[in-house]
Amino acid sequence: MDIKQLNSSLYSGRSNENNTKSTKDASVEASNAQVGNNGSTDKVTLTQNLSQIAELEQKAQGVSSDNSERIAALKAAINQGEYKVDSQKVAEKFLQSEQLLAQL
Repeated sequence: MDIKQLNSSLYSGRSNENNTKSTKDASVEASNAQVGNNGSTDKVTLTQNLSQIAELEQKAQGVSSDNSERIAALKAAINQGEYKVDSQKVAEKFLQSEQLLAQL
């Protein structure tokens, strides 16, 4: 008796069993999806935060944010060596952002 043939026939038999089982499982899942697990319908609930985010996104789209003049002025100041970093202001803004993130 050849072991290779024994194994291949064993695997092919299992393959057919798995195909039959997965077909049955798929049909059961499809019928459950149509009816629902307990006959109820699916429901989506939006939280207040999500509604606020959507509202803010709509407002933000309407706001014009053309900072090209400010960016050009900052680039010119940097190139001329006249731009000074206010370390106190940077530290304050950094702490503000950390405090906002801690609230989340």
